[in-house]
Amino acid sequence: MKREMVFGLVRKLALGAGALLLVLTLLPTHAFAGSGTPYRVQVATGYLALRTHPSYNEDNEIGELYTDDVVYATDTSSNAGYWWVYSPKHGRSGWVNKDYLRAMSSGCQGYNPGRRSSGSSRSYYGTSYNVCVASGYLALRTAPAYDEANEIGELYNCDTVNFIRSYNSDYWWVYSPKYGREGYVNCNYLVR
Repeated sequence: MKREMVFGLVRKLALGAGALLLVLTLLPTHAFAGSGTPYRVQVATGYLALRTHPSYNEDNEIGELYTDDVVYATDTSSNAGYWWVYSPKHGRSGWVNKDYLRAMSSGCQGYNPGRRSSGSSRSYYGTSYNVCVASGYLALRTAPAYDEANEIGELYNCDTVNFIRSYNSDYWWVYSPKYGREGYVNCNYLVR
């Protein structure tokens, strides 16, 4: 009896794993991070809803996007006024009303972290910089050092920060409009 139960359980697990593998291989490639054209959300009040379907409906909301949040448009072919985007903030894809997206003035495609352009002067108080990381996020920190305990925010590609002052060759004290607070960031992952 026990042997039959064990074999039955193993068979169910194998079938479940096979079904999951099939679903993952059939998902469209635009459902994953790292692809698409970056856009910044701009709403006068409230938020832009990330949705499961390309239509306005309170039941299909899966996330809230606020002004200056960044999304990556991967399908702009919908005639309904909605685009399929990836939201790093939520770690998922969905539909948004394209009328509340603004093209990024300067993306970070082709940027090589660790090499700032000659135009990234540290002498201008308040100069705005875009975050540019190859993967993951740039941590906003309470101290100028890499430590999980000092993280106070996650800044994703093309989020902006405003320069306040340089701490050393690797860390700057900045203001993050996304979080409405100041903190340290590794300046090697900032571009203008």
